[in-house]
Amino acid sequence: MGIWSRLLGCSSVAIFLSGSAVWADVTADQVWTDFKSYLESMGYTVEGNEARAGGSVTVNDLTLAIVMDDQSGTARVEMESIAFTETGDGRVRVDLPPGMPIAFTTTLADEPDEDVQGVIDYTHAGFEMIVSGDPDNMVYDYSAEGLSFELGSLSVGGEPVEIDQALMRFTEMSGNSTTTGTDIRNIAQTMTIAAMSYVLDMANPDNPSERIAVNGGLENMGFEGAITLPEDVDMSDVGAAMRAGFSLAGSYTYENGTSDFSVVGDGQSFEGNTSSDSGRLTVRMDDKSLHYTGEARGLAMNYAGSEVPLPVSLTMGTAGFNFLFPAGETEEPTDFGLGLTLADITVSDAIWAIIDPAEQLSREPATVEIDLTGQARLTQDIMDQEAMMDNEGTPPGEIHSLSVNELTLAIAGARLTGTGAFTFDNDDLTTFPGMPKPTGAVDFYLTGGNALMDTLVAMGLLPQEQAMGARMMLGLFARPGDGPDSLTSRIEVNEEGQVLANGQRIR
Repeated sequence: MGIWSRLLGCSSVAIFLSGSAVWADVTADQVWTDFKSYLESMGYTVEGNEARAGGSVTVNDLTLAIVMDDQSGTARVEMESIAFTETGDGRVRVDLPPGMPIAFTTTLADEPDEDVQGVIDYTHAGFEMIVSGDPDNMVYDYSAEGLSFELGSLSVGGEPVEIDQALMRFTEMSGNSTTTGTDIRNIAQTMTIAAMSYVLDMANPDNPSERIAVNGGLENMGFEGAITLPEDVDMSDVGAAMRAGFSLAGSYTYENGTSDFSVVGDGQSFEGNTSSDSGRLTVRMDDKSLHYTGEARGLAMNYAGSEVPLPVSLTMGTAGFNFLFPAGETEEPTDFGLGLTLADITVSDAIWAIIDPAEQLSREPATVEIDLTGQARLTQDIMDQEAMMDNEGTPPGEIHSLSVNELTLAIAGARLTGTGAFTFDNDDLTTFPGMPKPTGAVDFYLTGGNALMDTLVAMGLLPQEQAMGARMMLGLFARPGDGPDSLTSRIEVNEEGQVLANGQRIR
């Protein structure tokens, strides 16, 4: 894991950490013991001075420290104290100090003399946390009027970086975290945040004459997640942890995302802003597979600068991706998938005026969509960094099947679609030298292609001879479709390894 993910872990640990087990009594000692053991199971070194009085446990001078798995850096959280106090009704209140520093250090592998060091100051307002349940099933309910993380100092290679402001703030946060089990912890969490804002204004560490300014925010954020955490798992090695049974699944949503940025220096400038109506990100990882999906809707982007000849503005109805891939070495083929959607793309009239002042091209929104699925078998664990480095240049697995569920490219009135499927013989690497022999077919359908070429020729953007060459190629690989200005083509690879276009052999 990298330094920033570790810092995020440190901060979330300091705020929300769940314990272990509902509807019976818990004591302050039980909550602190489970709190500490959870941190240690995540790879943190926990140190502090414990003081007990009646139904409370106070830990003074508490420090949480962790070393990166590649020894490239450390993160450290320091608290004056944290108190666990029994409320008299079988529950425990957790009190955190109003502020605490999070110190970090990271060493760049290719520049060992350029250590990055800094301190992030965490503060909160109106924070409350109540723990209920029993020792085998603890429930943490928490809320806060506000939380903030501010970068107090930063240095690179011992030289301080000029920072005017680097701040992230959350408002009206509430959540619930439940942990069950002992040998294997099952942690479920939900959280909502009314708003998140951030601002960054600092010198560029690589060029102090440049200034970088970024600010923005999100609203109505929500999170749901679940973690399975085996006992004594080493979270500094995620691959080993997954092989031991670690798994994670979660989803994150937001509304009304905005951002503004600018970079100024050396007589040049670049600035812009973005916005989106809503978005979602989901993650699932275990010893079988890695699965990530993301989507943003109602996107708008604007850019300008001294090196940009004119302001660039574009909107997009949907931007999304899907990634599914086997994680560990597999005996049998396992599902994989890859998807990309960029739908309803439009650009500003100013850009169209330069490209097409006479308005000859269709200005309907453009779309790119790809949806691929299939099965593959991994011959080595891609989460094992050492093994992957030792086998550099060697394919980590075999592809067994591939389906083209969706292939769409629509622009300037032309539209190309395709669907198909192939299987692969991994014992035959000679029919197609160096790759497993495919068998299958893909069907393409094109509309508006000839009209687009005619328009591009009339505009002088496409030479007549190149358009003629393109039409000749289409004549070889395609045949007329069932509508005006439409072409269809079936590209097939048969059992004999022959490549056919509409039944005509081309290889």
